[in-house]
Amino acid sequence: MCYSVKSIEDVRRLVVATRGLAGLAGAPALVATACRRLADLVDTDVVAVALLDGDDTLVVGASAGPVPLEGLRLPRGPGLGWRALRRAMVTTTGDCAADPDADALARAVAADGVRGLGAVPVTWGGNWLGVLYAGRRGGRVSPHTTLLVNEFAASLAPLLVNAVRAEQAGRIAVAEERRRIAQELHDTAGQLLFRISMSAKEIQQGAADTAGTVAAARSIELVAAEASGYLRRAMHSLLPADDALPVTLRRDVAAFAARAGITAELVTLGEPAPAPPEVEGLLVAVLREALHNVEKHAGAGAVLVSLAYRPRAVSLAVEDDGKGLPDDLALHPVARRGSGLGIPGLLQRVAGVGGELTVTGNDDGGTSLRATVPTGRTS
Repeated sequence: MCYSVKSIEDVRRLVVATRGLAGLAGAPALVATACRRLADLVDTDVVAVALLDGDDTLVVGASAGPVPLEGLRLPRGPGLGWRALRRAMVTTTGDCAADPDADALARAVAADGVRGLGAVPVTWGGNWLGVLYAGRRGGRVSPHTTLLVNEFAASLAPLLVNAVRAEQAGRIAVAEERRRIAQELHDTAGQLLFRISMSAKEIQQGAADTAGTVAAARSIELVAAEASGYLRRAMHSLLPADDALPVTLRRDVAAFAARAGITAELVTLGEPAPAPPEVEGLLVAVLREALHNVEKHAGAGAVLVSLAYRPRAVSLAVEDDGKGLPDDLALHPVARRGSGLGIPGLLQRVAGVGGELTVTGNDDGGTSLRATVPTGRTS
C-alpha cells in the first residue's frame, strides 16, 4: 500500500496494526481484532467499528473504551456516522449529548466526557462497508490521528470484503449443491415419473375391454401425477431464494474465466435478499453482455464483478483492466442501425424499471460498467 503518511514511524505502526488481520476469515473476529489494533494505533480514549448491515443501518460490532458500544444501531439520518459516509471525514466538538442531530453512538461517548469524535468511512469499490470512530475526552481529534484512521480504513476494507466472502462461501456452496440436487431430481426422477404416466395411458388405451386392467392403469397414472406434484414442490423448496442470483452470477463468471482465459472474481456485498424475477433476470443479462464485451473488445487480464445489496436496490459492477473506452463512445437508450442491441438495449431495459446504467473508465485504465436497479423492497 502507498501510505499518505510521511513519518516512517507511522508507517511502521500501521504495518504492525494491520499485520495478521488477513488471516481472520470471519467478519466478527476481524472486526473485534481490528478494533483492538486501531485502539493501539491511535492516541484516543475510545474507538469503535460499525458495519452496514444491509437494512440501511450501521451496527457497532466492536469498541474499545470505558463505555461498551457493541450492538448500537445507527439508522440512516443526520447523525455522525451517516455524515461520515457522505463525506471523507467528520470531526465534531461540543456537547454531542445535547445535539439533536447526534446519533446514539455520539450521545453514548458524550456521556462519558468525550467531546471530540471523528468518523472515517470504510469503502470498497464505491460501496459503503462501515465506519471507524475515534474519540477524545480533551477535545477535537487531531488531523494526524484522522490520517492514521483513514489509512487503517483503507487497509481494512479489502480484508472485510474477503471475510464476508469467506462467510458466504459455505452458504454459496450449499446453494449450489441444492441447485444440483434439484436439477438431478428433475432430470432423473421427473423423467421416470413421466414415463410411468405415459405407460399407464398406453395400458388404458390397449386394454379398454378389461375393467381391472384399466382401473390399475388409472391408479398408476394418479399415483404418478401425485408423485410429480410432490417432486415439483420439493425442487422449488430446494432452490434457494436469497442466494439464487449470486449463485447464477458466480456460475457465469466461472464459465467466462474458463472460456476466455481471463482471471475473474465475483464479490458479493451486503446480505443477499430475493429480488423480483425481472430484476434478477435483468442483472444476469447485464453481466453476460458486459463479460461478452470484455472478452471481445477489452484485451483485459482480469475482471472484478461486484454484486451489492442495498435496502431498496441492488447494483452490479463489472470492472476490467483492459484498454478502456473508445474516445467516440456515446450511449443511447435506443440501439441505432448497425450497433446491435447490446449495451443500448440494456440501457433501455434498466431505465424501464427505474434503474441506472453507466459505463465509465476506471483507475486501472480499463472500463467499469455499473447497473443499479430498485428492488421494490421498503426495508
